[in-house]
Amino acid sequence: MCNHIHDTTNLDKVVAYVIYRTSRILRFRLVKFFQEQGINISPEQWFILVRLFQQAGQSQGELADRDLNDHPNITRLLDALERAELIERRSDPNDRRRTLVYLSAQGTRMMEQLLPLVFEERKRLFDGFSNTEIATLIQMLNRIEHNALHI
Repeated sequence: MCNHIHDTTNLDKVVAYVIYRTSRILRFRLVKFFQEQGINISPEQWFILVRLFQQAGQSQGELADRDLNDHPNITRLLDALERAELIERRSDPNDRRRTLVYLSAQGTRMMEQLLPLVFEERKRLFDGFSNTEIATLIQMLNRIEHNALHI
């Protein structure tokens, strides 16, 4: 019987490698999907846009901490989204030292057009999985993430 943690005979059966490979394939597929839609954004920029679509007016720090991005990287991602006119930065009315990030009107329109297409793509990617299986997969991946962050 194969031990999916200690196997040194077949990398394709090592669970950590399978997760890594799947992550890379999903990232590649997302990039290709955006290219097919004529949209020039990275997966990291997409996740920021989704977070802002879900909750407007987040600080740069909140966006960085949530996805484990370092602050210089989040600054570069937001700068690119601002140049593309997909987001706006505004002073926090309660604390002028803080800047809040919002989707622009153009960013909101793009998200409203793109989300249904993303949902269809997800259906294709997760074809054959039940909602219960997907929920279990998310639970297991969250547990691995927790373990990795608390070693």
